[in-house]
Amino acid sequence: MAEMTEKEMREFIKSRKYPDKQFYLDLLDEEKQCKYEDLRVRVVMRLLKSCYINRLKLKIKEAQEQAEEMRSGEFTAENYRAIIGLNAQIRGWREEIEGFKGFFVEPYFARMDLYDDKEGYNSYYIGKKGDVNLEIVDWRAPLARKYYQKSQIVFSINEYNYKQILRRALRTANGQFLDFKNEYLSLKDYLTKEEIAGRDEEIIFDPYLKEILRARKEQSEISDIIETIQEKQYEIITKPEQESFVLQGCAGSGKTMIMLHRLSFLMYNNENLRPADVLVITPSDSFNAFIDELSQVLELEKVKTRHIDEYFQLLLKNEGIDLDGKIDYAAKVPLKYLEYIYSEKFYKDVQSKLTKIYSGIVGMFLSEECTAFIGTVAENCRRQLERYNSIKNASVRVRRAVLGEIKEKAEGGLYYTKPFRELMNEVTAAEEFFSNDLKSEKISNYSYFYNRILSFYRAGSFIMRAYGKVTSGAAEDLARLRETVAKEMNDLRRYKINRGGVEVETYADRIARRAELLKEIDAVSEDVREIETLFGNFCELFEILKGNEYFVKIGKCGTYIELARFFYKEIVRKTKNKFGIGKGLQRSDPYTLCLIFALLGRQLKPRYGLVFVDEGQDISENEYRLLHFFNEDAAFNVYGDLAQNITGYRGLHDWKSVGADQKYELNQNYRNTNQIVEFVSEKLKIGMHPIGFDGPPVQYVGVRGISGFFREKKGLKAIIVSEESLEKYSRKSYNIPGRTNKISKSKINLMTVYESKGLEFTCVAVADADMTVNEKYIAYTRALKELAIIRDEKSGEKDEE
Repeated sequence: MAEMTEKEMREFIKSRKYPDKQFYLDLLDEEKQCKYEDLRVRVVMRLLKSCYINRLKLKIKEAQEQAEEMRSGEFTAENYRAIIGLNAQIRGWREEIEGFKGFFVEPYFARMDLYDDKEGYNSYYIGKKGDVNLEIVDWRAPLARKYYQKSQIVFSINEYNYKQILRRALRTANGQFLDFKNEYLSLKDYLTKEEIAGRDEEIIFDPYLKEILRARKEQSEISDIIETIQEKQYEIITKPEQESFVLQGCAGSGKTMIMLHRLSFLMYNNENLRPADVLVITPSDSFNAFIDELSQVLELEKVKTRHIDEYFQLLLKNEGIDLDGKIDYAAKVPLKYLEYIYSEKFYKDVQSKLTKIYSGIVGMFLSEECTAFIGTVAENCRRQLERYNSIKNASVRVRRAVLGEIKEKAEGGLYYTKPFRELMNEVTAAEEFFSNDLKSEKISNYSYFYNRILSFYRAGSFIMRAYGKVTSGAAEDLARLRETVAKEMNDLRRYKINRGGVEVETYADRIARRAELLKEIDAVSEDVREIETLFGNFCELFEILKGNEYFVKIGKCGTYIELARFFYKEIVRKTKNKFGIGKGLQRSDPYTLCLIFALLGRQLKPRYGLVFVDEGQDISENEYRLLHFFNEDAAFNVYGDLAQNITGYRGLHDWKSVGADQKYELNQNYRNTNQIVEFVSEKLKIGMHPIGFDGPPVQYVGVRGISGFFREKKGLKAIIVSEESLEKYSRKSYNIPGRTNKISKSKINLMTVYESKGLEFTCVAVADADMTVNEKYIAYTRALKELAIIRDEKSGEKDEE
C-alpha cells in the first residue's frame, strides 16, 4: 500500500468490480480474503487521514495564522468581521473532523456483493455512518436494507433487479481489520461444483451475534445494535413513517433499541423530518441520561426525550401556566385517589360535570320564555350596528367626534383614542353570539359553548359597565362640535363684499357646507341617542343571566387559563378534599389540568407529527386520549410489555386504547443469559426464548453477602428493591439514580423497580420479598450476565432453589 497513490487508493475501494474467474475463486480462499479486507481497511484509514483529516487540519492552521496576523495589525471593523468569519470556519472544520472519529473506531461492519443487470457487480460496505467518498453505505440507506433482510437473496429496487452473491460480517476496531465471517456466499452461477468444493456458505443467523452480545455484558455504557439488528426487528424499524403500531415485546427483546434505531432511520431518510416534529416519551430522567451516549451514535442528540409528566408540564407552560418548581414530587398521595383520577370513571365524571354546568347555562338561552326576548335583543343589536355604520360613514369631523382616531402605539399595535369603537365591537360580538352561535349546531358541544360564553360575557360586562358613559360622552362631544361649527358660521358671516351693488357674504359656500354639517351632527346625535336607548333590553337580559351562579363564575374567568383553573378547583380540588389531600400541587396535577383543557376543546402546543412511547404499558388510557387529542394527525409508535405494568392505578392491561393500526410481537430475549431466562420462565411462568449463550447460575445471597456478590465485577452494577425497601438498603457508597438523575458507571446503583425500567446492568442483586410478579419480572431481567436474589436472614426467608 506504501506505493499506492491517492488515485490508486480511490480506484481500489470503488464498489464497482469487474470479476473474472479468479475473482470468484478468491472469494472462496479465506486467507486471500483476510488479506484483501485488511488492505481495504488500511486504504480507507489512509484516505481518511491524508485526504480528509490532514487537509482539514491544514485549513485550520492557515485560518488561525490569518486571524492572528489580523489581530496583530491595525484593528478595524472589517478585520473584526473577517476574524469572526474565520473562527466560524474553524469551528465548522473541527466539527467535520469530529464527525470522522466514528470511522476510526469502526469504519464499517458488513460487506454485501450484488449483481444487477444494469451496473453489473458491486461490493458495498455498510457502516454505522455513511460516506460517499470512502465508499461506505450508511446502515439507514435503502440499499443497506437488504443486508438486514437476510431471507431476500433476489430482489428489486426501482428499475434494478439484484442478486446477492455475498453477505459478509466484518469485525474492525480502532481502524484495524480483525476478522470476517460469511453469512451467505453463492457462486454456483460462476464456478463449477468441483471448483467450489463445498466452500460456499448459506448462514442466515448472525455469526457474531452471540459474541457481540456477550462482550456488551461487561460494558459500562449502552450500545447500539446496528451490527446485530435481526430481520424481524429491521422490518419494524423500517415501517412507513405514518404507520401507527404497538410493539409488544418480552424483556430483552430490544424494544427500546428498535424505537431509537427506527427514529434514526426515519430522520435519515426524510430530510424534512425535524427533531422538533418528534415527541419521545420515556419512563424517567435517569433512563434519558442512560441513552444519551447512544443518541450521539444514532445522531439523535437534538431529539428531546421527556417523561409523560414533563410533557404535560410543557403543554401548560406554552399555554402560560408555568409549574416549574411548584410541584411537590415527594408528596405522598393516596393510592385510591390516583386510581380514581387515572380511571375511565374520572374522565366520565369530568365530562358529566362540564355537561351539567353547560346544560344549566345553555338552558337559559334556549328556553321558550327567553328565546323571544333574545330575538328582540338581537334585533336591537342589529339596529345599533346599522346606526353605527351611519356614524362610520359620516364626514371626518363628525366621525372623529364620536369614534376618535386609530393610532399606533409606541411599543407596537393600535389603539382607539375614544371608546365608542370598542363599545360597538362588543355589540358586534354579542349580536354574533345571539344570531350565529346560539343557532349553530356546534352549540350542542359544551367545549364550543364555553369558548363562546367567555367572549359573550366579556362583551356583556363591558357594555353594562361602559355604555352609558361612552354614549353620553359621544353626545357631549357632538354638542361641542355643534357649538364650534355654529361659531365658525357666525364668524364667516361677518365677511361681506359688494357685488353689483348688492352686499353678499364673502364665504357663502363655506357657510353652506357648515350648515350641512350641522344637519349631519343632528342626525348622528340622533343615532347615538338611539344606540343608547336600545341597550335597555340587553342590560335587562344580562341581569337575568347573571342570576345563574355558574354563568357569572365562568364568564369572569375571561381566558381559557382561568376557565381551566376554575374547573380544576371545582372538580380536582374538591376531589382532593374528599381524599384528605392538602394544598399544593402533586405530580398528577399537570395531567388533570391538561385533561380539563382537552375536554374544553383547547388545543395545547406543541403539536407533533410523530409520537414514540417507550414503556407504553405504564401510561393510562386517559393519557393516551390526551396524546391523541393534542397530536391528532400524528403517527403513534408504542413500545412495551403488558407483563411489565407495575403501576396498576395508571397502566394498561391491553393495547386497545392506544389506537394503533397494527400490533407486532417479539418473544426472543437478546439480553439475558440462558440461566436468567430459564429462571424467570420457571419461577414466574412467563414465556420468552433465549438466543442460547450461558452465564453463571442465579445466586441467592444474604444482605451481608451483597458486597461480596459485586466484588471485582466489571460493568454496570445495580441493586433493585421495592419502593418501601429503598431506605433499608441505602448506603453512603451507593449511587441512588432517583436522587442524582444519572446512572453511575463505577458505583453500585440502588433503585426501585420502576426506576430500573428500560435499563440494563452487567450484574444485579434483587431484594424481591415484597415484590409483585410483574415487579420481579422487571427486576430479574435487568441483569445482563449475573443475577442474585437477596434473602433477608432476619425475616426468615429461605432460598427457592
